[in-house]
Amino acid sequence: MAALEKIRSKAVFLTVVIGVALLAFILGDFLTSGRTFFGDGNTIAKVGDEKIDAIVFQRRYEKMSAQLQERGQSVDGAVIQSQVLNQMMSEILLDREIEALGIYVTDDELSGAMTGKNARPQIMQFARQMGAESPDQLHDMLFNPSKYGIPEEQVLKARESWIDMENDMERSLKYEKLQNLIAGALQANDLDRKELWEDNATVNTINFVKQDFATLADKDYEPSDAEVKKAYDENKAQFKLDEEMREAHIIALDIAPSTADLNAAKDMIDSTYAALLTAPGIDMVRSNSDLVINEVSVRASDIRDTEVKNFVTEAQVGAVSTPKFASNVYTIVKLNGKKMEVDSVKLNVMMVQGDKKLQDSIKAQLNAGVAFADIQKNKAAQGQEGVWQVILQAPDSVKTKLLNGGEGYFALQESAQGAYFCKLVEKKAPKMVYDIANITYTVYPSTKTIEDLNNGLQEFINTNNTAELFAANAAKAGFNAIPVSVTAEDPQINNIDGSRKNVKWLFEASEGSVSPIEKLSDKIVTVALDRVNKAGYLSLDNDRVKTAMTAKARADKKGDALMAQLTGKAKDLNGYATLMNAKVDTTQVTFGQMFIAKIGVGESNLTARVATAKLNEVVGPVKGNNGVYVFQVTKQERTQRTATPEEGNRQFAMQRGSNAVMNHALDILRNATTVENKMIKFF
Repeated sequence: MAALEKIRSKAVFLTVVIGVALLAFILGDFLTSGRTFFGDGNTIAKVGDEKIDAIVFQRRYEKMSAQLQERGQSVDGAVIQSQVLNQMMSEILLDREIEALGIYVTDDELSGAMTGKNARPQIMQFARQMGAESPDQLHDMLFNPSKYGIPEEQVLKARESWIDMENDMERSLKYEKLQNLIAGALQANDLDRKELWEDNATVNTINFVKQDFATLADKDYEPSDAEVKKAYDENKAQFKLDEEMREAHIIALDIAPSTADLNAAKDMIDSTYAALLTAPGIDMVRSNSDLVINEVSVRASDIRDTEVKNFVTEAQVGAVSTPKFASNVYTIVKLNGKKMEVDSVKLNVMMVQGDKKLQDSIKAQLNAGVAFADIQKNKAAQGQEGVWQVILQAPDSVKTKLLNGGEGYFALQESAQGAYFCKLVEKKAPKMVYDIANITYTVYPSTKTIEDLNNGLQEFINTNNTAELFAANAAKAGFNAIPVSVTAEDPQINNIDGSRKNVKWLFEASEGSVSPIEKLSDKIVTVALDRVNKAGYLSLDNDRVKTAMTAKARADKKGDALMAQLTGKAKDLNGYATLMNAKVDTTQVTFGQMFIAKIGVGESNLTARVATAKLNEVVGPVKGNNGVYVFQVTKQERTQRTATPEEGNRQFAMQRGSNAVMNHALDILRNATTVENKMIKFF
């Protein structure tokens, strides 16, 4: 009975325990079966058979976002997500190759790069930023903080950064070894070096005349369907799609102040300006919370804006500058005062991390004249002599200490954990200092303005609710519908911040549909899905392909017509110039160049004919990609020297060897691996 009573007394406790156990069993079974039922539900990407977990990705994304925020950089989250995922996929591709090749980094190699005498520059820079004399000292400070009197919690973040840099360094060293391995495997032989050198060893100066295809009217050379199809078949490779692509039109309206908003802002600024003129100081406008007021003391040399500098240095105290308007921001400057003041002091400074006893000991040594180098043998004390410091913006209490500190060292700041000791060495002569109030007002679009933009666009899509109507009638309604091509991996459309949600909509929508309006940070956006193109090849009935191939077929037709009209009809350049209604011009051509001055890029047929032409021979007409040419080589200049083996090796590495391979390493590896980006399912 006693046992039973004990059980009864614990009934609530047992109920909870049993409930938790049952819940754990049910959840465990669900999660286990769920992995099979849902498959790769938490996989954001796959590289071969290796999966990237969405949670692991999210941690990397949050870390990079935090780093960018610390640097004051504002980047669209979708762009960061894309960068992080591509980085993670690239790491897997390269790491798999490195593992397959048996490349590794020893502890000594990693230590040498991180803390050795020849530590890498980025590590040296990090050490200096953290106030350490060397990477080795910084490593000791981060992993043995008590040795330096530093609380453990103060080094946690920096220690984490060190570990990240160490991981990055190990990967970097492996990549260097991979590049060296490729460099050793891809070596130029004598034939390679000679061929590359010969491509640009001879410079041909030519006189030429040309007739561009554009001189012929398009309407007279409309290609047939068969000719367009032939052009498509010959150039089909350029329309290959490695992944699904969706074609759409986008209307993006800037959220900007309307005329009414600007007029209201001007009225408010005019009243602010009048108020500043009527009374000393700026108290008359402080109550206006829409104004941003920054009161500072500055020297003329601190003012970067020439107009403001001229006003401040020439105006009387109490003067107010005429309101200036630029980029939707009004600026007014009021000169509240000016005076002669010491702006800079020269100091000896010593920072001490440690308790009061240590602080007193260091201060006594400083005042006794002990050399800084000797004091800093104690790693808890770090300082510098002869530091010039501008003190204009310092609090009055700090200025007073710095200017009236006496002959010895004094504590500018002190606490139980550390102190900052200073000694005044020299003061600069007083300079004119201006007390100014910089008042700004940013004009934002009103709620009514945003509502009007939204309502106008909504009215348009209500009556143009298919992709065909959307594209056809946008211009008539005063909107600019821009054609775009989007893949699931694109973080934005047309570099519009926040438009990843529009990308996601496009990959969930059906052809011909129009999206709801999305209000982004600075735009109102709607998109219409025109066409879904599966991976493979864009077909000829695609508008973009049809337009490009029609133009190509038309150019071929024009070229053939010009060749028929001109071939054999003249004997010299002047004769062809008359026929072409053109002038004889001069340029230089080498076999290896892509761009020919005065002619353009991609005229490979002309380049080849120049390379094989005889001196002073009239060659042509030659059909190119953009026109028909007739030319005459007037001079051939061949370099008088032969490339050294080092030059040949360097050129080979850049164009065909290790550098070329490493520049395209990720593309090579990706093409050889099945890579699946599933981000569209998550973000």
